[in-house]
This record gives sequence, structure tokens and C-alpha cells, in this order.
Amino acid sequence: MSRRSETRERILRATVDTLAAQGFSTSTARAIAATGGFAPGVIYYHFEDLEDLLLAAMRFTSDSRMERYATRTHGVRGAAELLPALRELYDEDVATGHIAAVQELVAGAAGSTRLADGVRAEIRRWEDFTEALIARLLGDSPFAALFPGREAAMAAMAFYLGLEMLTHLDGDRSRSDTLFAAAARLTTLFAAWEGSAGLPDTGG
Repeated sequence: MSRRSETRERILRATVDTLAAQGFSTSTARAIAATGGFAPGVIYYHFEDLEDLLLAAMRFTSDSRMERYATRTHGVRGAAELLPALRELYDEDVATGHIAAVQELVAGAAGSTRLADGVRAEIRRWEDFTEALIARLLGDSPFAALFPGREAAMAAMAFYLGLEMLTHLDGDRSRSDTLFAAAARLTTLFAAWEGSAGLPDTGG
């Protein structure tokens, strides 16, 4: 990696960290520079303006996490295998600041058409990924008709961002523990019903 690329990645990482820790409204060039340990002017050598940087940071963290999601869910067969994978990925999203940064960008995009368009484009990419994952897992089972891919993907994204928003408000991370525990119970019931009904394995 060239020195210029390393500096650019350092700026992007600092932007994600600043968004996650300080929120959208205080993620100024000065604050981002302080997080990354560089002069604010360095930002404008690599990015057109602050919005350009924020959009690039959204793509940066999204690309990294989507690659990880694709790797972790590759070959997963059925909900019983998928749930622990999703829990692991969610914990990583929290630890890396990814989900908090994205939630801040979603909230902040309301004041900028340019930023809103960029954020929507990234959200659509995640909807596409989620839709493909759902389709692969459900296959030709009867559940495919009950959970239309696109609508289910949109619901999953809304749930994901909404959970972070509520957690951000009160700092209660136990919400995710409770929800994943409930999902595990449902997965167990689903697997038992699937087996008793003689449904084919929908893993791919």
C-alpha cells in the first residue's frame, strides 16, 4: 500500500471512530484530525470537503464489513447456523464502531441531499446482500412465499438500525442479548417444526 493510500485509510478510520464515539454533529474536520492524530488540513488534501469524507467513510466501513459478512455466512446452512454467525458479526459491528457510525450518518443525512443519496445507496447495497442471503437460505421451501426477499431485507435493515438507535439513546446493550436469545428460541422451534414436517434442507 502506498503512503498516500495509508494516509487516506487512516483518515477514513479516524472518521468512523469519531462518528461512533462523538456523533454526527461533532464530527468536524478538527475532531476527526484529533482522533487520528494528524493536522486538519491533511483531510482536504485527500478529500474535496467534509461531506466527501463522510461519504467515503460510509463506503469504507461498509465495504470492510460486507466482505466480512460474505465470508462468515458463506456455506451457512439454515437458521440454526445463521443465528450465531449473525450474533458474532453484530458484536464485531459494535466493537469496530461500524454500526454506530452508520446510524449517525443515517441520522445526519437528513440535512444534506448529497449525503442522503450516498447513504441510501449504501443501505441498498446491504438490502441486496441481505435479500440474496435470505433467498439462499429459504430456497424453494414454503417459507420463501411467506418472507418475500426484498421486504424481508428491508425489515432486517430497519430492525438493525433501529436497535442501534435505541441502544444509543440509553446505552443499554442488553437489548441485543435479549433479542438474540429470543431469536435462538424461535430458531429451535422452527428447526423442530421443519424436521417434523419433512421439509427439505434449505441451506445452499
